[in-house]
Amino acid sequence: MAKESLLSRLRSKSTDVTDEEGKLRKELMELRVQHSAGQLKETHKIKEVRRSIAQLKTLNNEVKEDIKDD
Repeated sequence: MAKESLLSRLRSKSTDVTDEEGKLRKELMELRVQHSAGQLKETHKIKEVRRSIAQLKTLNNEVKEDIKDD
């Protein structure tokens, strides 16, 4: 069974995208601090969080386009 992506999960739920983006940005900042201090073992997490933020921005833009078209 494939892992459900963040984007598809947020499309199916009516959650606040800005809150989720804020959480991810905070997590990204913490990961960067850990990485710079040499404490981060799973450096791939930085890329995953950045990708999730981009997906949220995409979803937000899609919603804005839908509202503008109506």
